[in-house]
Amino acid sequence: MNKLSKDISKHILTIGPDYRNHRGGIGAVIEIYSRYFEAFNFLPTYQPGSLLFKILYFIKFIFNFVFKLICNRKIKLIHIHGASYGSFYRKYFSFLIAKYIFRKKVIYHIHGGEFHLFYQRSNDLVKWFVEYELSHIDTLICLSQQWYQFFDQHFKVKNISIVPNIIDYPNSDLVQRNSNKINLLFLGYIVNRKGVFDLLEVLRTDILFYEKHIKLKIGGNGEIDKLKSKIIEFDLQNIVEYIGWVSNDDKCSYLKNCDVYILPSYNEGLPISILEAMSYGKPIISTAVGGIPEIVIPYRNGLLVEPGNKVDIENALNYCIENKSTLSKFGEESKVLVTKHLPENVIKVLTQVYENLLSK
Repeated sequence: MNKLSKDISKHILTIGPDYRNHRGGIGAVIEIYSRYFEAFNFLPTYQPGSLLFKILYFIKFIFNFVFKLICNRKIKLIHIHGASYGSFYRKYFSFLIAKYIFRKKVIYHIHGGEFHLFYQRSNDLVKWFVEYELSHIDTLICLSQQWYQFFDQHFKVKNISIVPNIIDYPNSDLVQRNSNKINLLFLGYIVNRKGVFDLLEVLRTDILFYEKHIKLKIGGNGEIDKLKSKIIEFDLQNIVEYIGWVSNDDKCSYLKNCDVYILPSYNEGLPISILEAMSYGKPIISTAVGGIPEIVIPYRNGLLVEPGNKVDIENALNYCIENKSTLSKFGEESKVLVTKHLPENVIKVLTQVYENLLSK
């Protein structure tokens, strides 16, 4: 496919968390962008580590950012990838430097699924910072129609564009499985708000039944010790397997070999993991939060449950067990619905956003 041309990309400086060896959705998006820009100018703002390391790393970024803008006069537009909480505060300094010291156009690309909570729970000063930045950037990029409505209703933003989260093309060498059990897969941050512990609570209600019908593999980082202890406490060792952090070829392998992807989150932007599972033709069980209802259509390519509702999760699992023949049909629909998130379509949308700003 065509890449974002050098004539445009040379004017763009992308900033965000380091996408090399990333462990998060924003890093995944930036990594794919890097492959489809003929000239990819990028500066990392963040790497995980101790508090002191993070502070020193950010100070280093500020120096590199200023130096880059002084030396490269071709850069006209700063594309900031950010989220909530600490990410917002770090990017706020970048916004001020780009907008008011160097007079550059600024895009703020918001990925975080908890931005509404971050804003609502903040004090008046932080709310003022959020409102000021969103009213003075040149374009706000959000991930779905639901998020568009939120930002349009709560903030005075000059311009809002919806750019779907990008995923790379799947490996077409798919696996035909013949197991009697339904293989569930969860990949993500292992914390309460992702719903993974709700899922364990459901499985423990009828261990003998689920042991016959389900195998759940959980991959990711976060509260790993808590997860392992819950698996033992609930006696789920024959049902649930923790597979660690997975990426690249390993992730492709797990996506190929699962039957259903599950992510019962409480808050989301537009999860990369769901989009990737859809690209591999998998049915989805998730929640009607963020942009998920725009990509998971009940009884077309998956099932939606209420966040934290264990009865809903149980019913969804039982539906899959009782209706195995429909899962392949759901998977085929997933492949249809995910096409707008493939590089050829996302880069077209992003190019239009860039061209509109650069032409002004």
